[in-house]
Amino acid sequence: MLRKQTLTVIELKSLILARFNADKSKQVKLQVRLQQEFGNEVEEKKPEDIAIENKFADLTSGVLARRLKRNRRATPLLSSRDFVRFVLPMISEIAKKEGNQLEVEERKMLEKLVKTMFENLSEIMYTMIPPRKNIYEEYWRWVTTVLDLAAERGVLPIELLTLEEATDEITRRMFTKRQFIALCKRTLNKFMDADVLKKSIIQPILDMVAEGDEEERRELEKEIEVEIMPQLRENVEKSKAVINTFFGEEAKRIYATA
Repeated sequence: MLRKQTLTVIELKSLILARFNADKSKQVKLQVRLQQEFGNEVEEKKPEDIAIENKFADLTSGVLARRLKRNRRATPLLSSRDFVRFVLPMISEIAKKEGNQLEVEERKMLEKLVKTMFENLSEIMYTMIPPRKNIYEEYWRWVTTVLDLAAERGVLPIELLTLEEATDEITRRMFTKRQFIALCKRTLNKFMDADVLKKSIIQPILDMVAEGDEEERRELEKEIEVEIMPQLRENVEKSKAVINTFFGEEAKRIYATA
């Protein structure tokens, strides 16, 4: 039986990767809902996109595993600096999957774009932790919950995380239904916001296109505010409604036996 005190970095990383994969299956369901809401044809992700996502998950889980094992709680479990360090390997992965070598200027612009986007990602992880809770303690609580349930059922922890009913049980053991719904809403309200999306996605692209030309940047900013932002705000509200319904259904399903 695995115990949290004896887990190696490799074992921790494998657990975290398994958690990412379990979360990804729910994201796929939600993505289908959103595509249907906007009348888009449901498309499967391209192999190159999946490979890039897997690379990102591998980098992230590696950092999380090492920090958890050291357990130095004065050090952020994951920070914007970590995501910035992911930029170069991620760009190399993108170039490899695209089957070409990026020109020097293309690489510089892409580095700047990805860096700005990644700087906001560490905030996502912290919204999924209950307020006033220590993120190290919460991650270790999750690890302990997984190990305990795996021991009870006599299965490997990684195998456990491939079963939806098992991940539901882990959620029930960690959070009450009210806590689960509150965390979902907190994440939704934090990131499903038109101005947040503008800052994290549109502005980096704007900076890249303008290339330091302030006058051109101001003109583009005006165009975006007039031509893009109204539609973006409308789409965000539609998306929030779909996501909120999905979260509600998940809560009802997970806690049906509670």
